[in-house]
Amino acid sequence: MTDMSDSAAQPTSTKSPMRTIIIVVVALAVLAGGAFVAYKLTNKRDTGEAAFTVAQRVEKALIAGDSATIKELSTAQGRAQLEKLDPADLTGFDFKGCIPIAVKTRSCVFTRPGGELRMTLTVPGDKLLVNQVEIGAAGLPPGLPPGLPPATQTPPTT
Repeated sequence: MTDMSDSAAQPTSTKSPMRTIIIVVVALAVLAGGAFVAYKLTNKRDTGEAAFTVAQRVEKALIAGDSATIKELSTAQGRAQLEKLDPADLTGFDFKGCIPIAVKTRSCVFTRPGGELRMTLTVPGDKLLVNQVEIGAAGLPPGLPPGLPPATQTPPTT
């Protein structure tokens, strides 16, 4: 027979209230930090001037031959593309608007009968700058020759 007095003592379960408080505080801090990161990643506000203002200023600068404004409002890649455009080819465009296509990226469109001017603006630093410029036939993605049907495009996921 075994003696009950020889058995090992069973551990008692005593949870510290301080331990519970620390766990709750850490969990709340992690949740708040995650919410802040999610807010920053999904914040869609333009920085500096609005995309439509930048696009319209660049279009006017192109027509006027204002290289200082073009340099101020474009990246190196955008400036190289803008400098290739002939100001005479840019008359008659009407501004149609800008839409977000990705985080910190906007697409602005100008149209005229038979043509379209599209500017892609990005935020490489602290303000929107023209990063890409394309001229194409109306209703077609820029760069495609007239007569080809527009490709089915799916909107980018953000």
